[in-house]
Amino acid sequence: MAKQESGEVIYINKVDSSQRSKSIFSSERILEDNRVIYKYAAHGKGDYDEYKDITFDIEAGMEEKDGLLYPIYSINSVKNKDGRLIAKYEKNFDYPKQKIYYTISNVEEKIVKNFIFPIKGLTVDGPTMIHFLKTFAAHRSESAYGTFYLISEKGQLYRINIKDMGIETLKLPMGKITAIKLQLIPRLGLLTGIAKSLIPPTFVWYSEKVPYNWLQYEGLETGVGSTHIIASKTTLQK
Repeated sequence: MAKQESGEVIYINKVDSSQRSKSIFSSERILEDNRVIYKYAAHGKGDYDEYKDITFDIEAGMEEKDGLLYPIYSINSVKNKDGRLIAKYEKNFDYPKQKIYYTISNVEEKIVKNFIFPIKGLTVDGPTMIHFLKTFAAHRSESAYGTFYLISEKGQLYRINIKDMGIETLKLPMGKITAIKLQLIPRLGLLTGIAKSLIPPTFVWYSEKVPYNWLQYEGLETGVGSTHIIASKTTLQK
């Protein structure tokens, strides 16, 4: 990842092309206790999941090790227009214990849902996935970079296969860009045919060359049953 990056993202409803939300983001690389850490932050407003006309603040930390990014934590705080908390989604990755702790809190900041996931392999969540997959874009022809695990905001854990879709010209608000296209294919196991039909094809795009900047995501917003969105970067890296 670049030492510093910032930009704007627009979120569109895939079905009717209406705008759901818009956010600004920034990331920074720092050295902390001899570890290379990336701090990510985003602030947005609009519609998110089942929430209407809200704001959201996301922060996350990732550690760079052996050419990969390992999530440390992520926090997504959803608030109303007056800045009052509606819900908070927090994940903490405990690598010594090989566990991921995920809590969902309500307006009173009381935990209403609590999940514990085993770390079976490289695992990410929504706020960290687009950064994590830069390495996979760079090594997309190598079989070792073919799978990872994803925790959705709904508390579902999926094993994801990555399919290289080649190079295509992507039309973005900032213009046409030649991009690497990856398809993310969840292994759905025992889910019924009806449940599988609720998961549309998921794609993510990155710039063709180093530093493989993320450009666009197309898929479910937060998990099964959520809105099918297109999230696009609207500004070049700064």
